[in-house]
Amino acid sequence: MSNSSLGVAPGTRVDVYPAIDPSNFTDALKDKVAFVTGAGRGIGKAIAISLAQSGAHVALLSRTKAQLDEVAEVIRLKFNRKVLVFAVDARSESAVEDAFVTTEKELGKLDIVVANAGSGIWRPFAYLDFSDWWQEMETNLKAPMFLTQLAIRSMRERNQGTVIAVSSAAGCRSGVGVSAYYASKTGLNRAIACVQLELEAEGKSGVQLYALHPGCVKTQLGVLHEDLDKMTPGKIDEVKAWVDSFANPPELAGQLCVYLATGKAKELRGRYIDAEKDIEAVVEQADIVKRENLYDLCIRRLGE
Repeated sequence: MSNSSLGVAPGTRVDVYPAIDPSNFTDALKDKVAFVTGAGRGIGKAIAISLAQSGAHVALLSRTKAQLDEVAEVIRLKFNRKVLVFAVDARSESAVEDAFVTTEKELGKLDIVVANAGSGIWRPFAYLDFSDWWQEMETNLKAPMFLTQLAIRSMRERNQGTVIAVSSAAGCRSGVGVSAYYASKTGLNRAIACVQLELEAEGKSGVQLYALHPGCVKTQLGVLHEDLDKMTPGKIDEVKAWVDSFANPPELAGQLCVYLATGKAKELRGRYIDAEKDIEAVVEQADIVKRENLYDLCIRRLGE
């Protein structure tokens, strides 16, 4: 850790650590109802299993039913939790809303919603079909915000619930070849912050929203197009080497979602949460975070 006028930098975590270990959350979410998109594999699968392990019943969404069925079997057999499976595209508003309504009818009002489905294409903007660029915006920004709206309309009635939008550190920086992905995650971080402010303004702070960077996890998210090398020779190999360095297991994000869903980080609601940083160290400095408006987007300007 390093000290500065903005508090103490939290330690970096590469795997599940004591503060978020499953042993600390036995039945912590007992009979809560969760809804997870992109739940068939990778990060979404880990999140769904972590929530179930802590006692939640879970609705699983993704486009591939076979993958969902495998996750559902683990949840039923290993954790004895109720589970629903919906093979739908997260971009289909009617299908997602139908799944949402069915879940609340069969399992009860939703307590936890995780918008995890996402996509990414590594291809320079000048070479990209604009329809493909916009499709990423629909997948990574429009779809999670549509789900967020469904969630808060239900949760506002009880002034209770947690919405976690799986974002990325990409939303806090600029990069080449991935303009749609980076822009969509930037938009998601900002949208979550704005909606939380709206909830606070009407006295609904019991509904807590977070934009979560799940860590550097090797997933099947990105497609590397040959045009990257047209832009900069050797760029594809550079990106592959960078991705190969990713070392975080998806369970790191899964267990952090459990931590957030229990309300332990409620003072950080509306903010960007980095799974690679010790969450307890950040929570302990919540007063500094709020005073200095840390873990929020800003543009630094001369003279300020």
